[in-house]
Amino acid sequence: MSDRIPDTPEGADREPPLPEHLRNRPDRPRAPRAQQRSQSRLLLLLLFGLIPMLVVFVVVLNSLGSGPPDRTTGDAQQDLNVVTRYCIYSARTLDAYDGCLSQTDRRVVERERSNAARYARGELTRCLADAGPRCTLR
Repeated sequence: MSDRIPDTPEGADREPPLPEHLRNRPDRPRAPRAQQRSQSRLLLLLLFGLIPMLVVFVVVLNSLGSGPPDRTTGDAQQDLNVVTRYCIYSARTLDAYDGCLSQTDRRVVERERSNAARYARGELTRCLADAGPRCTLR
């Protein structure tokens, strides 16, 4: 091909051909812009879709691995706390305290109406005159 413009008359002045980088060429194809848009959508999908799902998946796996919560531990701990407060209030010596811990059950604390039982249940918040030397303010 020649560098001449086809629709010019033979005698007209010709302009020198444009360098390659200045010649008319189609605009850049839409692929890069579409690619940027798809990358943005992919990032949004990762941020708001896959990452939260991954977090939920990890939490579910963790809960399945650890099993159901042990409900007896909380009640047993609470029973021990009530019995310990009862024995702290009522025991006068260390031997009496140890014996009280080994022989007392939460049912005893629930049935009794003594100051020690009231202290253990939380109805009494301070130590009275009948309290043992280990009793302190709650």
